[in-house]
Amino acid sequence: MAAKVTYESVRDESDELTLMCEEDFATYERIGKRCEREIGKGDWLIAELTARGAGPGLLAWITRCKENYGTIYSELGQLKQNTKAQGEKVVQAKALLEAGQGVYARQAKDMERVMDRDFYLSDAVDSEDASAHEVYETRGA
Repeated sequence: MAAKVTYESVRDESDELTLMCEEDFATYERIGKRCEREIGKGDWLIAELTARGAGPGLLAWITRCKENYGTIYSELGQLKQNTKAQGEKVVQAKALLEAGQGVYARQAKDMERVMDRDFYLSDAVDSEDASAHEVYETRGA
């Protein structure tokens, strides 16, 4: 069953998306720091093990790990940039929604009240409909 979409649910969802973007950005920052730390450790290990005469297999393994951290680190810049842009667009969309809601809030509330009714209070034609210039032809049975 699809969730009912309302003005409030969209506002709440945009708040959640903004928080998710902020949390993701902070996570990417932590991952970046970890990558920098691990790359530094890799450099240190290679220097130490080379000085102690470690075999080429062990050095190659450490080098591959260091390269993997370097690859992750290089991708984080784009992820952070995209996440920041997404967060900004969510904030912008929410501001536009709120601006639009301010203009149409009364009409929207009226429409929601009418939509929730089980019946209409009157079948009478209001003056706006009565003064319309459209002509409708009736069909016989």
